[in-house]
Amino acid sequence: MGGAAAAPDEQEGPVISDEAEAPSVPPADTPVDVDAAPVTVVTADGAPAEPPAEAPTPASPAVRRRRKRWLILGLSVGLVSAVLIAASLIPVPYYTIAPGSVRTTEPRIKVDGTAAFDHPGDVSFTTISFAPATVLTAVLGWLDPSVEVLDEKTALGGQQPDENRKRNLELMDSSKQAAQVVALRKLGYQVGASGTGAVIAFTKPGTPAASVLEVGDVVTAVDGTPIGLSDELVAAIGARQPGDKVALTVEPAAGGAPETRTVELIARDDGSGKAMLGVQAGTRNITFDLPFSVTIDSGDVGGPSAGLAFTLGTIDKLTPGGITGGKQIATTGTIDLAGRVGPVGGVPQKTVAVRRSGAAAFLVPRDEYEDAKRFAGDMPVIPVDTLDDALAALGSLGGDTANLAQAPAQPAG
Repeated sequence: MGGAAAAPDEQEGPVISDEAEAPSVPPADTPVDVDAAPVTVVTADGAPAEPPAEAPTPASPAVRRRRKRWLILGLSVGLVSAVLIAASLIPVPYYTIAPGSVRTTEPRIKVDGTAAFDHPGDVSFTTISFAPATVLTAVLGWLDPSVEVLDEKTALGGQQPDENRKRNLELMDSSKQAAQVVALRKLGYQVGASGTGAVIAFTKPGTPAASVLEVGDVVTAVDGTPIGLSDELVAAIGARQPGDKVALTVEPAAGGAPETRTVELIARDDGSGKAMLGVQAGTRNITFDLPFSVTIDSGDVGGPSAGLAFTLGTIDKLTPGGITGGKQIATTGTIDLAGRVGPVGGVPQKTVAVRRSGAAAFLVPRDEYEDAKRFAGDMPVIPVDTLDDALAALGSLGGDTANLAQAPAQPAG
């Protein structure tokens, strides 16, 4: 017919253009070689179809065994990790005492109203790490000879943790004040002191005092003689003999009216034959009249054990000649107003910390010398009973301690 060509019918499937060469179709009876060329399957939209997926090859027995071993290993690691995490979180009624830190004193001491000096070297104080235990830390502590694990009641002295913390911070305050007084008096300054009683900070297990006194009790008299300062309690006990019984006037830590408690004195551990009560004590509400301002920043550390270190650090700060000989010297020990050095506890842990710090020597109370030696390795450990002993030890290490004297009074630079 003439005119325009007819439109093709709408259809699904490929449309062959009249410009393309029509494919050659063999006659029906012509044999076809199916291996001669690949057969392409075309989908309805003209695209080649994806070939059928091959069936997966089964894993060999060796591969299956390896997979099983890795699965068991993964489950085991996960289980052990879960147990360790749980053990590190579950609390137990124990506390651990572990090696702490070694901290320099002189950057913490500020003087206003007289000359102050900076020297090479320093006197350091030592700390312990005191923390509630978990299952994991308790077990590790029992396995570590440098860590002590104590039941909660013994560790806290029967107090709640916040009460124990508050008491130790109070003891640190008393210790710093005593250090200021002893240092200034050693340099010839006149310093007055007063307080309202001796606060019990520690009772030695197994002593008569441990069954009579508690941490936080305040002794205000011995056999009727008033006690305002902790060193007055020490002097009163030292004037008696082992086996003597003394009547202590005590303000209980729990509150209430003062009580009279009788306790038998025992002999000191040093073989001197002198009497002791078997306690550590600080002074309640201690006040001093200093000739100029000395402040000591102890940070977050509590307890009285830095007394000797702060005393030596204050002397070094106020003395033109350096008393350490340029060395790093670590110390521990309480200090009373008479210049006596007292035991502190935790010496094995402190010794480990000092040894790790690389200090040139460690000054310790004589009563705790053997404990320190067991953990000191090659580090020199020097036992001291008094501030004078400590200064003599520093002199033997090269410090300038022979001619301690007041520096000329002038504002600090």
